[in-house]
This record gives sequence, C-alpha cells and structure tokens, in this order.
Amino acid sequence: MSAPLSPSPDYEQSAEAFLRQYGHTSLISLGCGFQLNRIDNHIRLMAALNLTFYVGIDQVTNINPSPTDIFLDREDKEELLAKYYQGEPQGLWEAIKVFPNTWVEELRGLHCAAVVCQRVEPDCRWEDVIVSMRPKLVLQEDLHGCERQQLRGHGYVRTWIKARQYGLQPFRPWPIFPGERNLILWRRQDFDDEEIQASKWKVLWRLRERFIG
Repeated sequence: MSAPLSPSPDYEQSAEAFLRQYGHTSLISLGCGFQLNRIDNHIRLMAALNLTFYVGIDQVTNINPSPTDIFLDREDKEELLAKYYQGEPQGLWEAIKVFPNTWVEELRGLHCAAVVCQRVEPDCRWEDVIVSMRPKLVLQEDLHGCERQQLRGHGYVRTWIKARQYGLQPFRPWPIFPGERNLILWRRQDFDDEEIQASKWKVLWRLRERFIG
C-alpha cells in the first residue's frame, strides 16, 4: 500500500462522464478535500456493497491520498483489502479515481451506489443533489462543526443496524446527540433490509429507523 496514487490517464475525463458509465458501482466522497485520509469506513462500505471504484470529488485544484493518514488502522485495512482484492491490496490505487475542480452540484442526477459526506463546511446543503443520485447508503461522519445533511423525508431512514453490520467506527466518537457517536448512516428505504427482517426485534428496529433521524 506504499505505492503513490497516480490517476490513470484513461480516466482524465469529467466526473459526469465517468459516473454516467460507472456510478452504479462507485462510492463517491463529496468534498473529499485535497488529501484523502481516514477512509477506513469508506473501504468497509465498498467491501460490503462489492463496489469497484472510490471516487473523490472536490473544487480544489489537486487531490491526493495522505501518505501517513490514508487509514487510521492501517494493518486492519490492508488485511481487508488483501482479501477484497484477492491477495493484491494495491488494487485500491487502481480503484481510486479523483476529480478536482469539480463542484458537488455538477453530480445532480448521476446515479451512484454510495455517498460519503465528510467534514462538510457550514451552509453546504447537498440534500437535493444526494437524493437525485439515489445512493443505497449515505454515510456522514466527523460531524463536529460541520453541516449535517438531513435526509429524513426524502426516501431515506437512519440505520443503526447496518452501521453495526458493516463494522463502521467513528474516528472521533464524541457524542453530539445520544447514541450518535459522530457518525450517521442513512439507508434508502427500498434498499434491502434482510437483517431487520430476520431480527426478533424487527418492530423496534423499524420504529427506531422511522421516527429518529
């Protein structure tokens, strides 16, 4: 995993063109910043949904991975990636596609599998754009001092059971509201929920997802 990230010339195209072709198998990090870092949960979601691409977009002029902080738990993530990429964890570098000089609003209406909102600046309201992309899951993390996107009422419900199922761990787990732990995972309501169906606490899980958000 020490190889530098060098986006392939094959993908020197717009984010719109790329996502029209590959959005259905991509996780998109909105406003990822000039350094990709602390993406442990993002990789867990990629593995859980069996996705091919990690797409970082931002209005900054250049996007690169952090040489030291790409993962918080490097050993654990390298083990996961080795398994996911059949013994070749460096496959992640080929999966990462970055699109600097790109505004979130440019992605309106482009379908994707999952969305990550991390460290969103105040007054950045992206709910309409996110909903138009119809991701199965939306992860918001590092919420302290950042804009919290509200997807309730837009066809999404907060899901604790999937956060637990996928092993998502907040990297700054200070509570904002009881039980939140600085991380929110939203599930599109028509996305599979077989783990709830199989639970003996099904009614309680549904009430929690429906009324808390």
